[in-house]
Amino acid sequence: MYKLKNKIDFFLVGAARCGTTSLYNYLNNCEDVFLPKVKEPNFFSEVDSPKSEDFELPKPDKIYHSKIINSKEVYDSLYENSNENQIKGDTSPSYLWDTNTAQKLYNHNPDAKIIISLRHPVDRAYSHYIMNYYTGVDTNKTFQDAIKAPKNASWGSCNYYLEMGNYYHQVKTYYDVFPKEQIKILVYEDWTNNLNELSELFKFLNIRITDSVFTRNVERNKIKPVKKIFLLNFLRQNEIKRVFKKILKQEHIDQLKSYFFIDNKEIEKLDQKLRIELSKEFIETTKKLSELTQIDFKQKWY
Repeated sequence: MYKLKNKIDFFLVGAARCGTTSLYNYLNNCEDVFLPKVKEPNFFSEVDSPKSEDFELPKPDKIYHSKIINSKEVYDSLYENSNENQIKGDTSPSYLWDTNTAQKLYNHNPDAKIIISLRHPVDRAYSHYIMNYYTGVDTNKTFQDAIKAPKNASWGSCNYYLEMGNYYHQVKTYYDVFPKEQIKILVYEDWTNNLNELSELFKFLNIRITDSVFTRNVERNKIKPVKKIFLLNFLRQNEIKRVFKKILKQEHIDQLKSYFFIDNKEIEKLDQKLRIELSKEFIETTKKLSELTQIDFKQKWY
């Protein structure tokens, strides 16, 4: 039986739409850190995706936002260019949502450090919906309709918008198996408004901060509105994508994709009355989360 050769030193486990892409890029700017070209390998979680390309083997020279990697050999290969002076990380937000993952990560490396970034649960939910809507995954015209719609558990098109904001039970699975000294909770609203807050993260990982970490350009997983969404959804069908891959080079496919997305357009804001109403659903779990983490989330979010 094949055994993993690479021991992962830290895991950024989520939550989804809580700045994990920015954190990946900041950490990737650090010479003491090695992160794979697949930002989200999803190796330790049990998740699915409606997109066939998520299961295709990653090419060594290409950067991917997400893959679903089930092979130990393939997962190991993601880290083959790391060196002994670097700490190795995995930044898959599905590891927080899949509550069986914490034990798997502990079994892999009981000394691993766990990083969790959390955002106001309603803001997180709305951001998730907007992303799904503009990428054609969710066809509901309004957020209200989307949160009432039948649930889809597939990670690649998951619409558990509010449910994913019940952080207490997800975070507790990590406190149940890892010593609290090995867990770092980041408050999204704090560090996105003041990058100096991330100095504590670098201390936690015992790595150096250099000026270039924050001065280099950092890509964020920014939501881009879509034009001609019905045509885009047609082209996203697996059969259609297979045809395009046979007749077009990847660079031409990427150019075609960019045609459908609009840069620098304002995203619709969440209705504040609805935000206040939905926020009430999280008061009790937020109180429990505060007690668990010793962070006053009620003061930060309410």
